[in-house]
Amino acid sequence: MWRFFVLGVLLVIVYFMVRSALRGLLGTNKEVARSVGAPGSPSDMIQDPVCGMFVPKEGSFFLQQSDRTFFFCSETCRASYQKKLGAG
Repeated sequence: MWRFFVLGVLLVIVYFMVRSALRGLLGTNKEVARSVGAPGSPSDMIQDPVCGMFVPKEGSFFLQQSDRTFFFCSETCRASYQKKLGAG
């Protein structure tokens, strides 16, 4: 009796593995990579003035200075920029 139980469990596992593999091959997987920002609209990419890396505007670190806003890839770059402004 336990053999039928083990065989049934193995068949279920094989079924889900085959189904997952077929979904991957046929492109019907429902998991989709989402971009930052509102659905359907691409996020604006901006360049970090310190390291030159391009980062999405949403979710980036920023520094408001008079009438300009500067965007950074990390807090380290923002701190480096602030330090450079203080020294100059």
